[in-house]
Amino acid sequence: MKVSFANCHFHSIFSDGDFSPEWLVSKAKDLGHKAVVLTDHDTVRGCYFLKKAARKAGLLSLTGCEFSAKSPYGGAHLAAFDFNTENERMRKLFKRISPMQTERTRLLFEWGLKCGNLRKGVTWKEVTERFPDNDYLCNNQVFALMVERGIYKPEEYAKEFMALNFSQAVDKTSECYEEIQAVKADGVPDLEEVISTVIHAGGVPVIAHPAGMEARAEELVKMGIMGFETHHPDLSADDEEFFDRFCTEHNLYKMGGTDHSGPMGCPSPGYGDMPADCGGTSEEEFMKLYNRELG
Repeated sequence: MKVSFANCHFHSIFSDGDFSPEWLVSKAKDLGHKAVVLTDHDTVRGCYFLKKAARKAGLLSLTGCEFSAKSPYGGAHLAAFDFNTENERMRKLFKRISPMQTERTRLLFEWGLKCGNLRKGVTWKEVTERFPDNDYLCNNQVFALMVERGIYKPEEYAKEFMALNFSQAVDKTSECYEEIQAVKADGVPDLEEVISTVIHAGGVPVIAHPAGMEARAEELVKMGIMGFETHHPDLSADDEEFFDRFCTEHNLYKMGGTDHSGPMGCPSPGYGDMPADCGGTSEEEFMKLYNRELG
C-alpha cells in the first residue's frame, strides 16, 4: 500500500498513544514514510526521543504538539509545528496545561475508585511512578499499568474502562464534575493565546481536523492560523476538498496525519481497522513546511 511522504499527526505514550516514540519511528520507516512529526496532546516531552530516533532512521522530523484550546464557538485543537520549545512564553504555557490534564485524570481516577466503576489494584502514586518521564498523564497510562497488573484485559479498554471512568459523559455525571471544570477553566487556554504563543515561539499554528469549521476559516486566518489539516480520518471528501482549495487560495500550509488510526495509531473505538494512509502529508506540502516557504 502506498503511504504519504509524511505522517504529521500521531500520538505516543507521552500523551494518549500506546507506543513509544522509538517504536513509532520504526513503524513509520517500515510503512515507507520519509518524515514524521509527533503531535502529542499538550506536551512536547516525547519530541526529543522521536527526533533522535528519526535522525538515526534517516527520516525528517520537526517539533510538534496538538494543543487543546477553547474559543467562542467551542473547543478547538491546534496542531503546532517547528516552534522553539525553550521560548519563555511557550514554557509557561506547557507549565500550565500539562499539569491541568494530569490533574483532570487524577480526579476521574479517584472518582472511579470511589464509585466502584474502576477496578481496584493500582494507586495514583503507582501510576506516576510507572511513568516518571511523563509530564502529562491520561487514562492511557492508568490503563497500561492496570493491564500490566492483570486488572484489565486490553480488549476491555473501550467499554469496561474508558466509557465508565474517563469519557466526556462521565465528566458531567461524576461527583467531581465541578472540580474538573474548575481545573479546566484555569488550565485550558484560549485559542488566540495558543496561536499567539506558537507564533511568538517561531512556529506554525494549524487547525487540526477542521471538520465543521468552513464558515470560520477566514476568521481563523485573521487570528494568525497558517494552515489547516487537509487530510485526516475525521474529514470527509468534501471537507478535504474545501480546505485544500482554501489553503491554496490563501497560501497556507496543508498538513495531515493518521491521528489514532492505522498502524501508527492506538486501538481507539472506531479507528483501529483504518488503513495506513487515511491521513498524511505529501512530499511537496511537507517540504514547504520543513523549509518554511510560507512563513
